[in-house]
Amino acid sequence: MQEEEYRAAVQRYRDMVWRVALNACRQTQDAEDVVQDVFLKLYTTRREFAGEEHLKHWLLRVTVNRCRTLLACPWRTRRADAVPDAPDPAQALDAGQRALYEAVRALPPGQRVALYLYYFEGYSTAEIAQLLHLRQTAVTTRLHRARARLRALLEETPE
Repeated sequence: MQEEEYRAAVQRYRDMVWRVALNACRQTQDAEDVVQDVFLKLYTTRREFAGEEHLKHWLLRVTVNRCRTLLACPWRTRRADAVPDAPDPAQALDAGQRALYEAVRALPPGQRVALYLYYFEGYSTAEIAQLLHLRQTAVTTRLHRARARLRALLEETPE
């Protein structure tokens, strides 16, 4: 990959990778680490991409894998949130948006990532299944459970 292509890819996909990482990791610092790792891997890879969709798919796959590795790290479980998180992005939202943001953050990581890829990135359930190495029925189930859980969380939220 040429330097110019790399810079263009970073510019084009940086926000998408960061949002997926934040949805999976829940902490800003961890998401930033994942973004750096993903783009470092892109910079050092010798892979030829067949097109923009192939590159986007590869970036999402690497992001999800890196998040899984980070979440499984023993050090992460031992630190028990000893490092405070950066300011919450929900502070800039109005009350309705904040309630939805908090409800989405309360979802388990698998449901949260599937929901994000489906609604915000526009992937189909088959494409999400391929990205997450799951069966399509598992993705459909995650989306169904995420919607039901969001509905329940939002109904109990006082307005």
